[in-house]
Parts: sequence; C-alpha cells; structure tokens
Amino acid sequence: MRNVKFSRRTMLRGLGYGTVFCSGLFDNVYAQTAPRITRVAMFGYANGSQYQSEPTGGEKDFVLKPHMAPLEAVRNDILVFKNLTLARDPGNAHRSASFSVFGLGAPTSIDQEFAKFLKDTTPLASLEIAVGQTSGDGGVIPGLSQVDGRFIPSVKNPLAAYQRVADRISGGAPAPGNGTPMNTPSAAEQALLRRQSVLDFIKEDVQSFRGRLGPEEATKMDFYLESLRTLERDVGGSIPTDMPSNSCSKLAAPLLSKDTMMNDMPEHSRLYLDIMAMAFACNVTRVASMMWGGGENNEAIKFGDIDISAWHSVSHGDPDRAPGQQIIRLQAYFAQEFRYFIEKLKSFSDGQFSLLDNTAAVLSTQNGSSQLGSAQNFAETDHPPQHAPFVVAGSCGGAWKTGRLLDAGGRNHNDVYLSIARAIGMNVTSVGRASWCRGPLIT
Repeated sequence: MRNVKFSRRTMLRGLGYGTVFCSGLFDNVYAQTAPRITRVAMFGYANGSQYQSEPTGGEKDFVLKPHMAPLEAVRNDILVFKNLTLARDPGNAHRSASFSVFGLGAPTSIDQEFAKFLKDTTPLASLEIAVGQTSGDGGVIPGLSQVDGRFIPSVKNPLAAYQRVADRISGGAPAPGNGTPMNTPSAAEQALLRRQSVLDFIKEDVQSFRGRLGPEEATKMDFYLESLRTLERDVGGSIPTDMPSNSCSKLAAPLLSKDTMMNDMPEHSRLYLDIMAMAFACNVTRVASMMWGGGENNEAIKFGDIDISAWHSVSHGDPDRAPGQQIIRLQAYFAQEFRYFIEKLKSFSDGQFSLLDNTAAVLSTQNGSSQLGSAQNFAETDHPPQHAPFVVAGSCGGAWKTGRLLDAGGRNHNDVYLSIARAIGMNVTSVGRASWCRGPLIT
C-alpha cells in the first residue's frame, strides 16, 4: 500500500487541536492525495443462534428474517451469508468456538494478525472490548482475541475504552494548559517530549511491581505494559503517517466506569460503538473487536422485549417455542446495534468516501443453533457449526460490492476473513489454519 509521507512537523501542524469531531468533509491536501485507508471491526456474540436465521431469496432480492430485520435499513451496505460454517476443533462446542470464532483454528486470532500487519500505521495497534461474564464449560475468558494461544485482556467499561482511544488522539499530546496556545510544531513537540519522560518513569515502576505478581496477573500486566510501550513509541517520534482528517477531536468522556454486563447493554453499548467510530475516524487504530458474552454466557438479560432468565440455558430450549423466540429477539437486538455502528461510520466522511466505505465490519456468532427443531433430529446439546449467522458491512476500500446475499456453499468463515485480509493489503493465500481455507469467498 502506498503511503503519503509527511514530516513530523507537518503532521503536528495538521492535528488542529480543538476542532470539532469529524465535522465536514476531509477537504485538506491529504484527502486529495492519500490512498484509501482500510479498517476492520469485528463483533462476536455467544451461545449461537435460532436455527431459522438465514435470509431467503436471491443475491439482490434477499429477504431478512426477524433475527436480522433491523439490518433492512442498511441492506445496500451489507453482505449477508448463508450456508457458512464456523469451523472449530472437536470438543465442547462453546469452548472450541471461543478459540475459533476469531482464532480461525490458529493460536493468534485474525484481528491480532490484522493488527500486526497494520501496526506501524496507527498509535494503537488494536482495540479490544468485552461485554459480559463468560462461564460454564465454555471457559472464563477475558475476550475473544488471542496471541500465541492465550486470550488477551479486553477493555470492560466505557470510560476505560474512551481513555485508551482519547489519550492517543493528536499523537497522544496533552491538552495545552495555562492558556499556552498549541499552534506551533515546536510547542507540540515539546509537549510530546514531556509526556515521554513521564511514561518512562511510570514504566519502570510498573515493571518493578510486575516482578511481585503471580503468573495470571503478570500476563494481564504484560498487556498494559505493551500499551505503555506503544504509547511511548508514538510520543518518541514514530508518529504514523496515515492521518485521514485534520478535523478530528475527542468526544466527551463517558461517566460510566463500571464493568459492562449483558444487562447493561442499553446504557453502555452505544458508548462503546461511538468510541470505536472515534478511534477509526481519528486513525487511532484500524482494528477493533467487541465480544458480546464470550464463549458461553448464562447471564440474565431483561430489557425491552427481551426476557431471558439465563442466556445459555435458554439457547438450549425449544427453538420452535418461547425460548427460540427470546433468542430471535436477542439476535435482532445485536443486529440493531450493528446497524447503529454502520450508520455511524456511514455518517463520517473519509476523503472522498464515507468511513464505512473504507471499513469491513463483521457481525457473527460462535456457532449455529443449539438444535434445529424437532424434525431435524438434533440433540439439545448439539451446537452445529453449520449455518452460522454472518454479516459484513462496508466494502473495505472498494474491494467488493455490497447489498448482496452470498451462498458460502458450506465453506468456512476463514475464507471471509481471507477476503478481508487481501482487501487491507495482506499478500496471503490463507488465514488461520490453512486446511480450513479454500480461497477468498467475497468476489
């Protein structure tokens, strides 16, 4: 991918401290000359789906079922799949799917592979958000993203997510104080250097503290140390060259700092989605993921028309009766939140295109229905990987045409992510476990 090169002074001058978040068109020189900057957002929810979720009809005249009905308003901006398999290893369906929904059969999840490929283009390599408490045979995990076979900690409350992004806007520079204008490159550079010296001091203290931690807590601390190292690199002179806008500034900080459980979604969800959109619009990161419930989740979820006493238990109830109707309503809620994110990205300009045009946003669940109805001869404990709901919004920089229903013909979800990998510039013929791939699925 071709990069437009700016000097550090030119970039700092273009940061435009204090301007309005994503207002107007990106009509600066960068927008006229830069290549399209692609981004990837991934959403995964727990416990599978009700078995009748697949759309009907043809490629262009597809009909969305109630499970995905909220996406009708953005049907021209999405790709919907049928006959797609979410491949996984043998064993407990929830546990194995926890490893494969983003892991694709490999020890490092695909979002982290994307982050590794794009790491030198943004201050933050990736943003991981986790909603809900995982439990049961699916295992307790901090998120769906993995590195070398270990699930990595994810942000669990809106304020922490905001701080992770907002601290890196405008190169991570602190806001000017004492009325001193931040309108010259030298002033901005001096602020960056001051911030670097503080980070060095904190880093030494944290490393000393780490030596007194147990293995599990040390792993969590490593994640935060890596965040410090990333920020230190940014303020020390390795500031990215890809800046989509000089009119980007911070949203107001959310006041909610409690960990988000599934029942908190109506209050918390769109705060997270706005923060993810801000991260993309301000080019803080180009990779973000969000876990809704994890591998197995048995929380009570009661808001709106959803009345689920225990999510995992209800997912194993009769899919043709009341339990199935509750799962359909919950799936529709996830589709509604996904639509909000689509419309948010679509409302922002990104050069000559919208932010959505330059993004691939994925909505998926870990596996198919817990059973396929009494006539299908499936046991209640069977979570078949076939017919997993899967939606991609945006064209990832014009790599494909949206507004279509695609028949995967039983192929694995790896091939969808392979299409995305190639769209962001990765020269690869497979992603995840090579034997699970047959080639790019989106054409």
